[in-house]
Amino acid sequence: VTKIKFMNTNRKYLRPKEVEEIYGIKEGTLAKQRSQGFGLPYVLIGRKTKKRKGGIILYDIDVIEDVFKSKSKIEATNEK
Repeated sequence: VTKIKFMNTNRKYLRPKEVEEIYGIKEGTLAKQRSQGFGLPYVLIGRKTKKRKGGIILYDIDVIEDVFKSKSKIEATNEK
């Protein structure tokens, strides 16, 4: 996994489109995973209580990096 181009700034979160651009995970895949309750952990900001739409979806850069690092370790272990 390549380090993120945004790491030079103080940003902590990425929007789904940015996750797609950097990590290659399609926005549609991220949306499907969210709706089915699995995939990368995310934060939802600004959604009104009891509403199913609206708000801003953000993914924590550190969490994404950790997920990819742990996945790489699992794949390396399985190759042995």
